[in-house]
Amino acid sequence: MKHRAILLLVLVVALLSGTARAGTVVLVADEELCDNAPPLEQAAHLKPSRNGNKVTLIVTAQLNCAYIPDNPELREWRNAATVSLPTRSPSGMATACLCAHRMEFEITDMNEGVQIIYYVQDGTVLGHTDAP
Repeated sequence: MKHRAILLLVLVVALLSGTARAGTVVLVADEELCDNAPPLEQAAHLKPSRNGNKVTLIVTAQLNCAYIPDNPELREWRNAATVSLPTRSPSGMATACLCAHRMEFEITDMNEGVQIIYYVQDGTVLGHTDAP
């Protein structure tokens, strides 16, 4: 009886882990535009594209001049996905200027039901776009 219960539990865990698929996001490029940046009409400009199970999201947004992007995180809930990007200052300082960055994110295995992608930087929603 005890062995059956353990076997059943292992089987359930294996089945659930196989069906629970979560996407991942990686920052693959970051280009500082600073003085060469076109003026932003909104807090961030998002441009998505899809190739198979890979979604590329190009984001143009401003960061403090002393800050750089940190590790992004992807959260999916029903028909929405959120790309969250914390930033950090390698020197520990902040400056009174802003610099536009063009960042390219690669999202793999995103849920097929996702219809909208939100971009959050340092806890603030800066923009959203329709999922490709």
